[in-house]
Amino acid sequence: MTIPESLIFPNPPDRVLEEPARFQQYIREMIFTLQRMYEDVAQGINGDIRTNDDIGNRQYLPAVFGVSSAGAGTYAADKQIGWVLRQGLMVDVWFDVTWTAHTGTGNLYLELPYLVANSLEKPFVGVLQVSNLTYTGDYCVMNAIPNTRRGEIWVCSAGAATANVAMDTSAQIMGHIRYVGQAIERS
Repeated sequence: MTIPESLIFPNPPDRVLEEPARFQQYIREMIFTLQRMYEDVAQGINGDIRTNDDIGNRQYLPAVFGVSSAGAGTYAADKQIGWVLRQGLMVDVWFDVTWTAHTGTGNLYLELPYLVANSLEKPFVGVLQVSNLTYTGDYCVMNAIPNTRRGEIWVCSAGAATANVAMDTSAQIMGHIRYVGQAIERS
């Protein structure tokens, strides 16, 4: 959500100013509008937190997939944990996911809760701790892929180019990523 840069209040028609009942109604509607605007501004500043414990469509339950074939897996009950804090366009995601018997293929990614801002590059890199994940290199990171909901897992090595990590049938990833989301989405 973006915060409005200006406020435009309608001028009341002359008949509203001449009739006390209509003027009171106009003032009530103006107060209601201002209250809603304040709530939107406060929500943008304070943020919106979603976790795997939330009810309904506000829930964020992190899951992994393969880029070539999404597939499905079995998640450990206490190891599919996700927290999201959205403040305006800034999105922070914390996650701890353990899966087994996954059928996905291709590059491994974690589904993100909001679309990543559209960019020519991949400027949003997250920190990872991995366990039982098969890869060749020194360490893994997560890249938020522009204009998608994908946080792809990449491997990094000294003196070598970064490369995607392939989907693994079972592993664990924990970490945090911060990225700029898109303005048109609501939780």
